[in-house]
Amino acid sequence: MTQPSILPSILIVETDVLIRHPLAEYLRECGFRVLEATSATEARQMLEDSRLSIDVVLADMDASGDGFALAAWIRGSHPAVRVILAGSHARAAESAGDLCEDGPMAAKPYDHQLLLAEIRRLLAARDRTEGRD
Repeated sequence: MTQPSILPSILIVETDVLIRHPLAEYLRECGFRVLEATSATEARQMLEDSRLSIDVVLADMDASGDGFALAAWIRGSHPAVRVILAGSHARAAESAGDLCEDGPMAAKPYDHQLLLAEIRRLLAARDRTEGRD
């Protein structure tokens, strides 16, 4: 089990640095601890690292190593971690809904404010479920 961190932590799994970096900076400015991975394989390694505490994973569906498989693995191996899948194809987004809590999906290009609202909603729902009010 991971140790709680002071700041909620977000792991962004995105191969494109021009997308990943500005989003990571925005979320840091919003008060999150942000980790970055360039592939599903790297994300798995980070999630398995007991020194890291990760609350939410935002993964590109097309992430190197398959974002869908990553989301399914997280659901089975780390059920406390919330998952948001992102993609540019509406049909793929619909089919991924069952891999995420309450079906959150993010469309690319990202609307940073909508994504922030979704992350906050997931964390608040988790905290209510776990009695962390």
